[in-house]
Amino acid sequence: MGVYEENIVPIKISHLAEYMARKKRLSLEEALVCIYSNPMYKELYDEGAKWWYMSTADLYEEFERAVERASQEVSPEAFEFLVYTLEKYALSKGMSGLEALSLLKRYDADLFLMRNYDLLHTQGTGYVLDEIDGYLNKRKKR
Repeated sequence: MGVYEENIVPIKISHLAEYMARKKRLSLEEALVCIYSNPMYKELYDEGAKWWYMSTADLYEEFERAVERASQEVSPEAFEFLVYTLEKYALSKGMSGLEALSLLKRYDADLFLMRNYDLLHTQGTGYVLDEIDGYLNKRKKR
């Protein structure tokens, strides 16, 4: 990642948050949560993609399309399992749902849960929570 990206991306994110807050009638903090939890967020730092060249309105549309694509890729059952597991994990760790979601997304554990839905949803809650802990521990060591 170049110095340019490190300097311009935060500015683009602030502009995008302001734009998103106005469009969706959100607080700036809620808009930031939307941005940081969007699959497009990580791509903002991709030197080759140069997303920062886009206008704020166009970038917003790309973020919205990413949310739409992500929601279409997940079956309702897998999403329900993710939310159930997320809530159980949050309760077990004394976290809010948002804190747990942030942690799982930071290490792609949400994707792990949804990709392995077929196997994991047949297991007990304790087993799944242990799998999450193991997955997170391995990812944190990288």
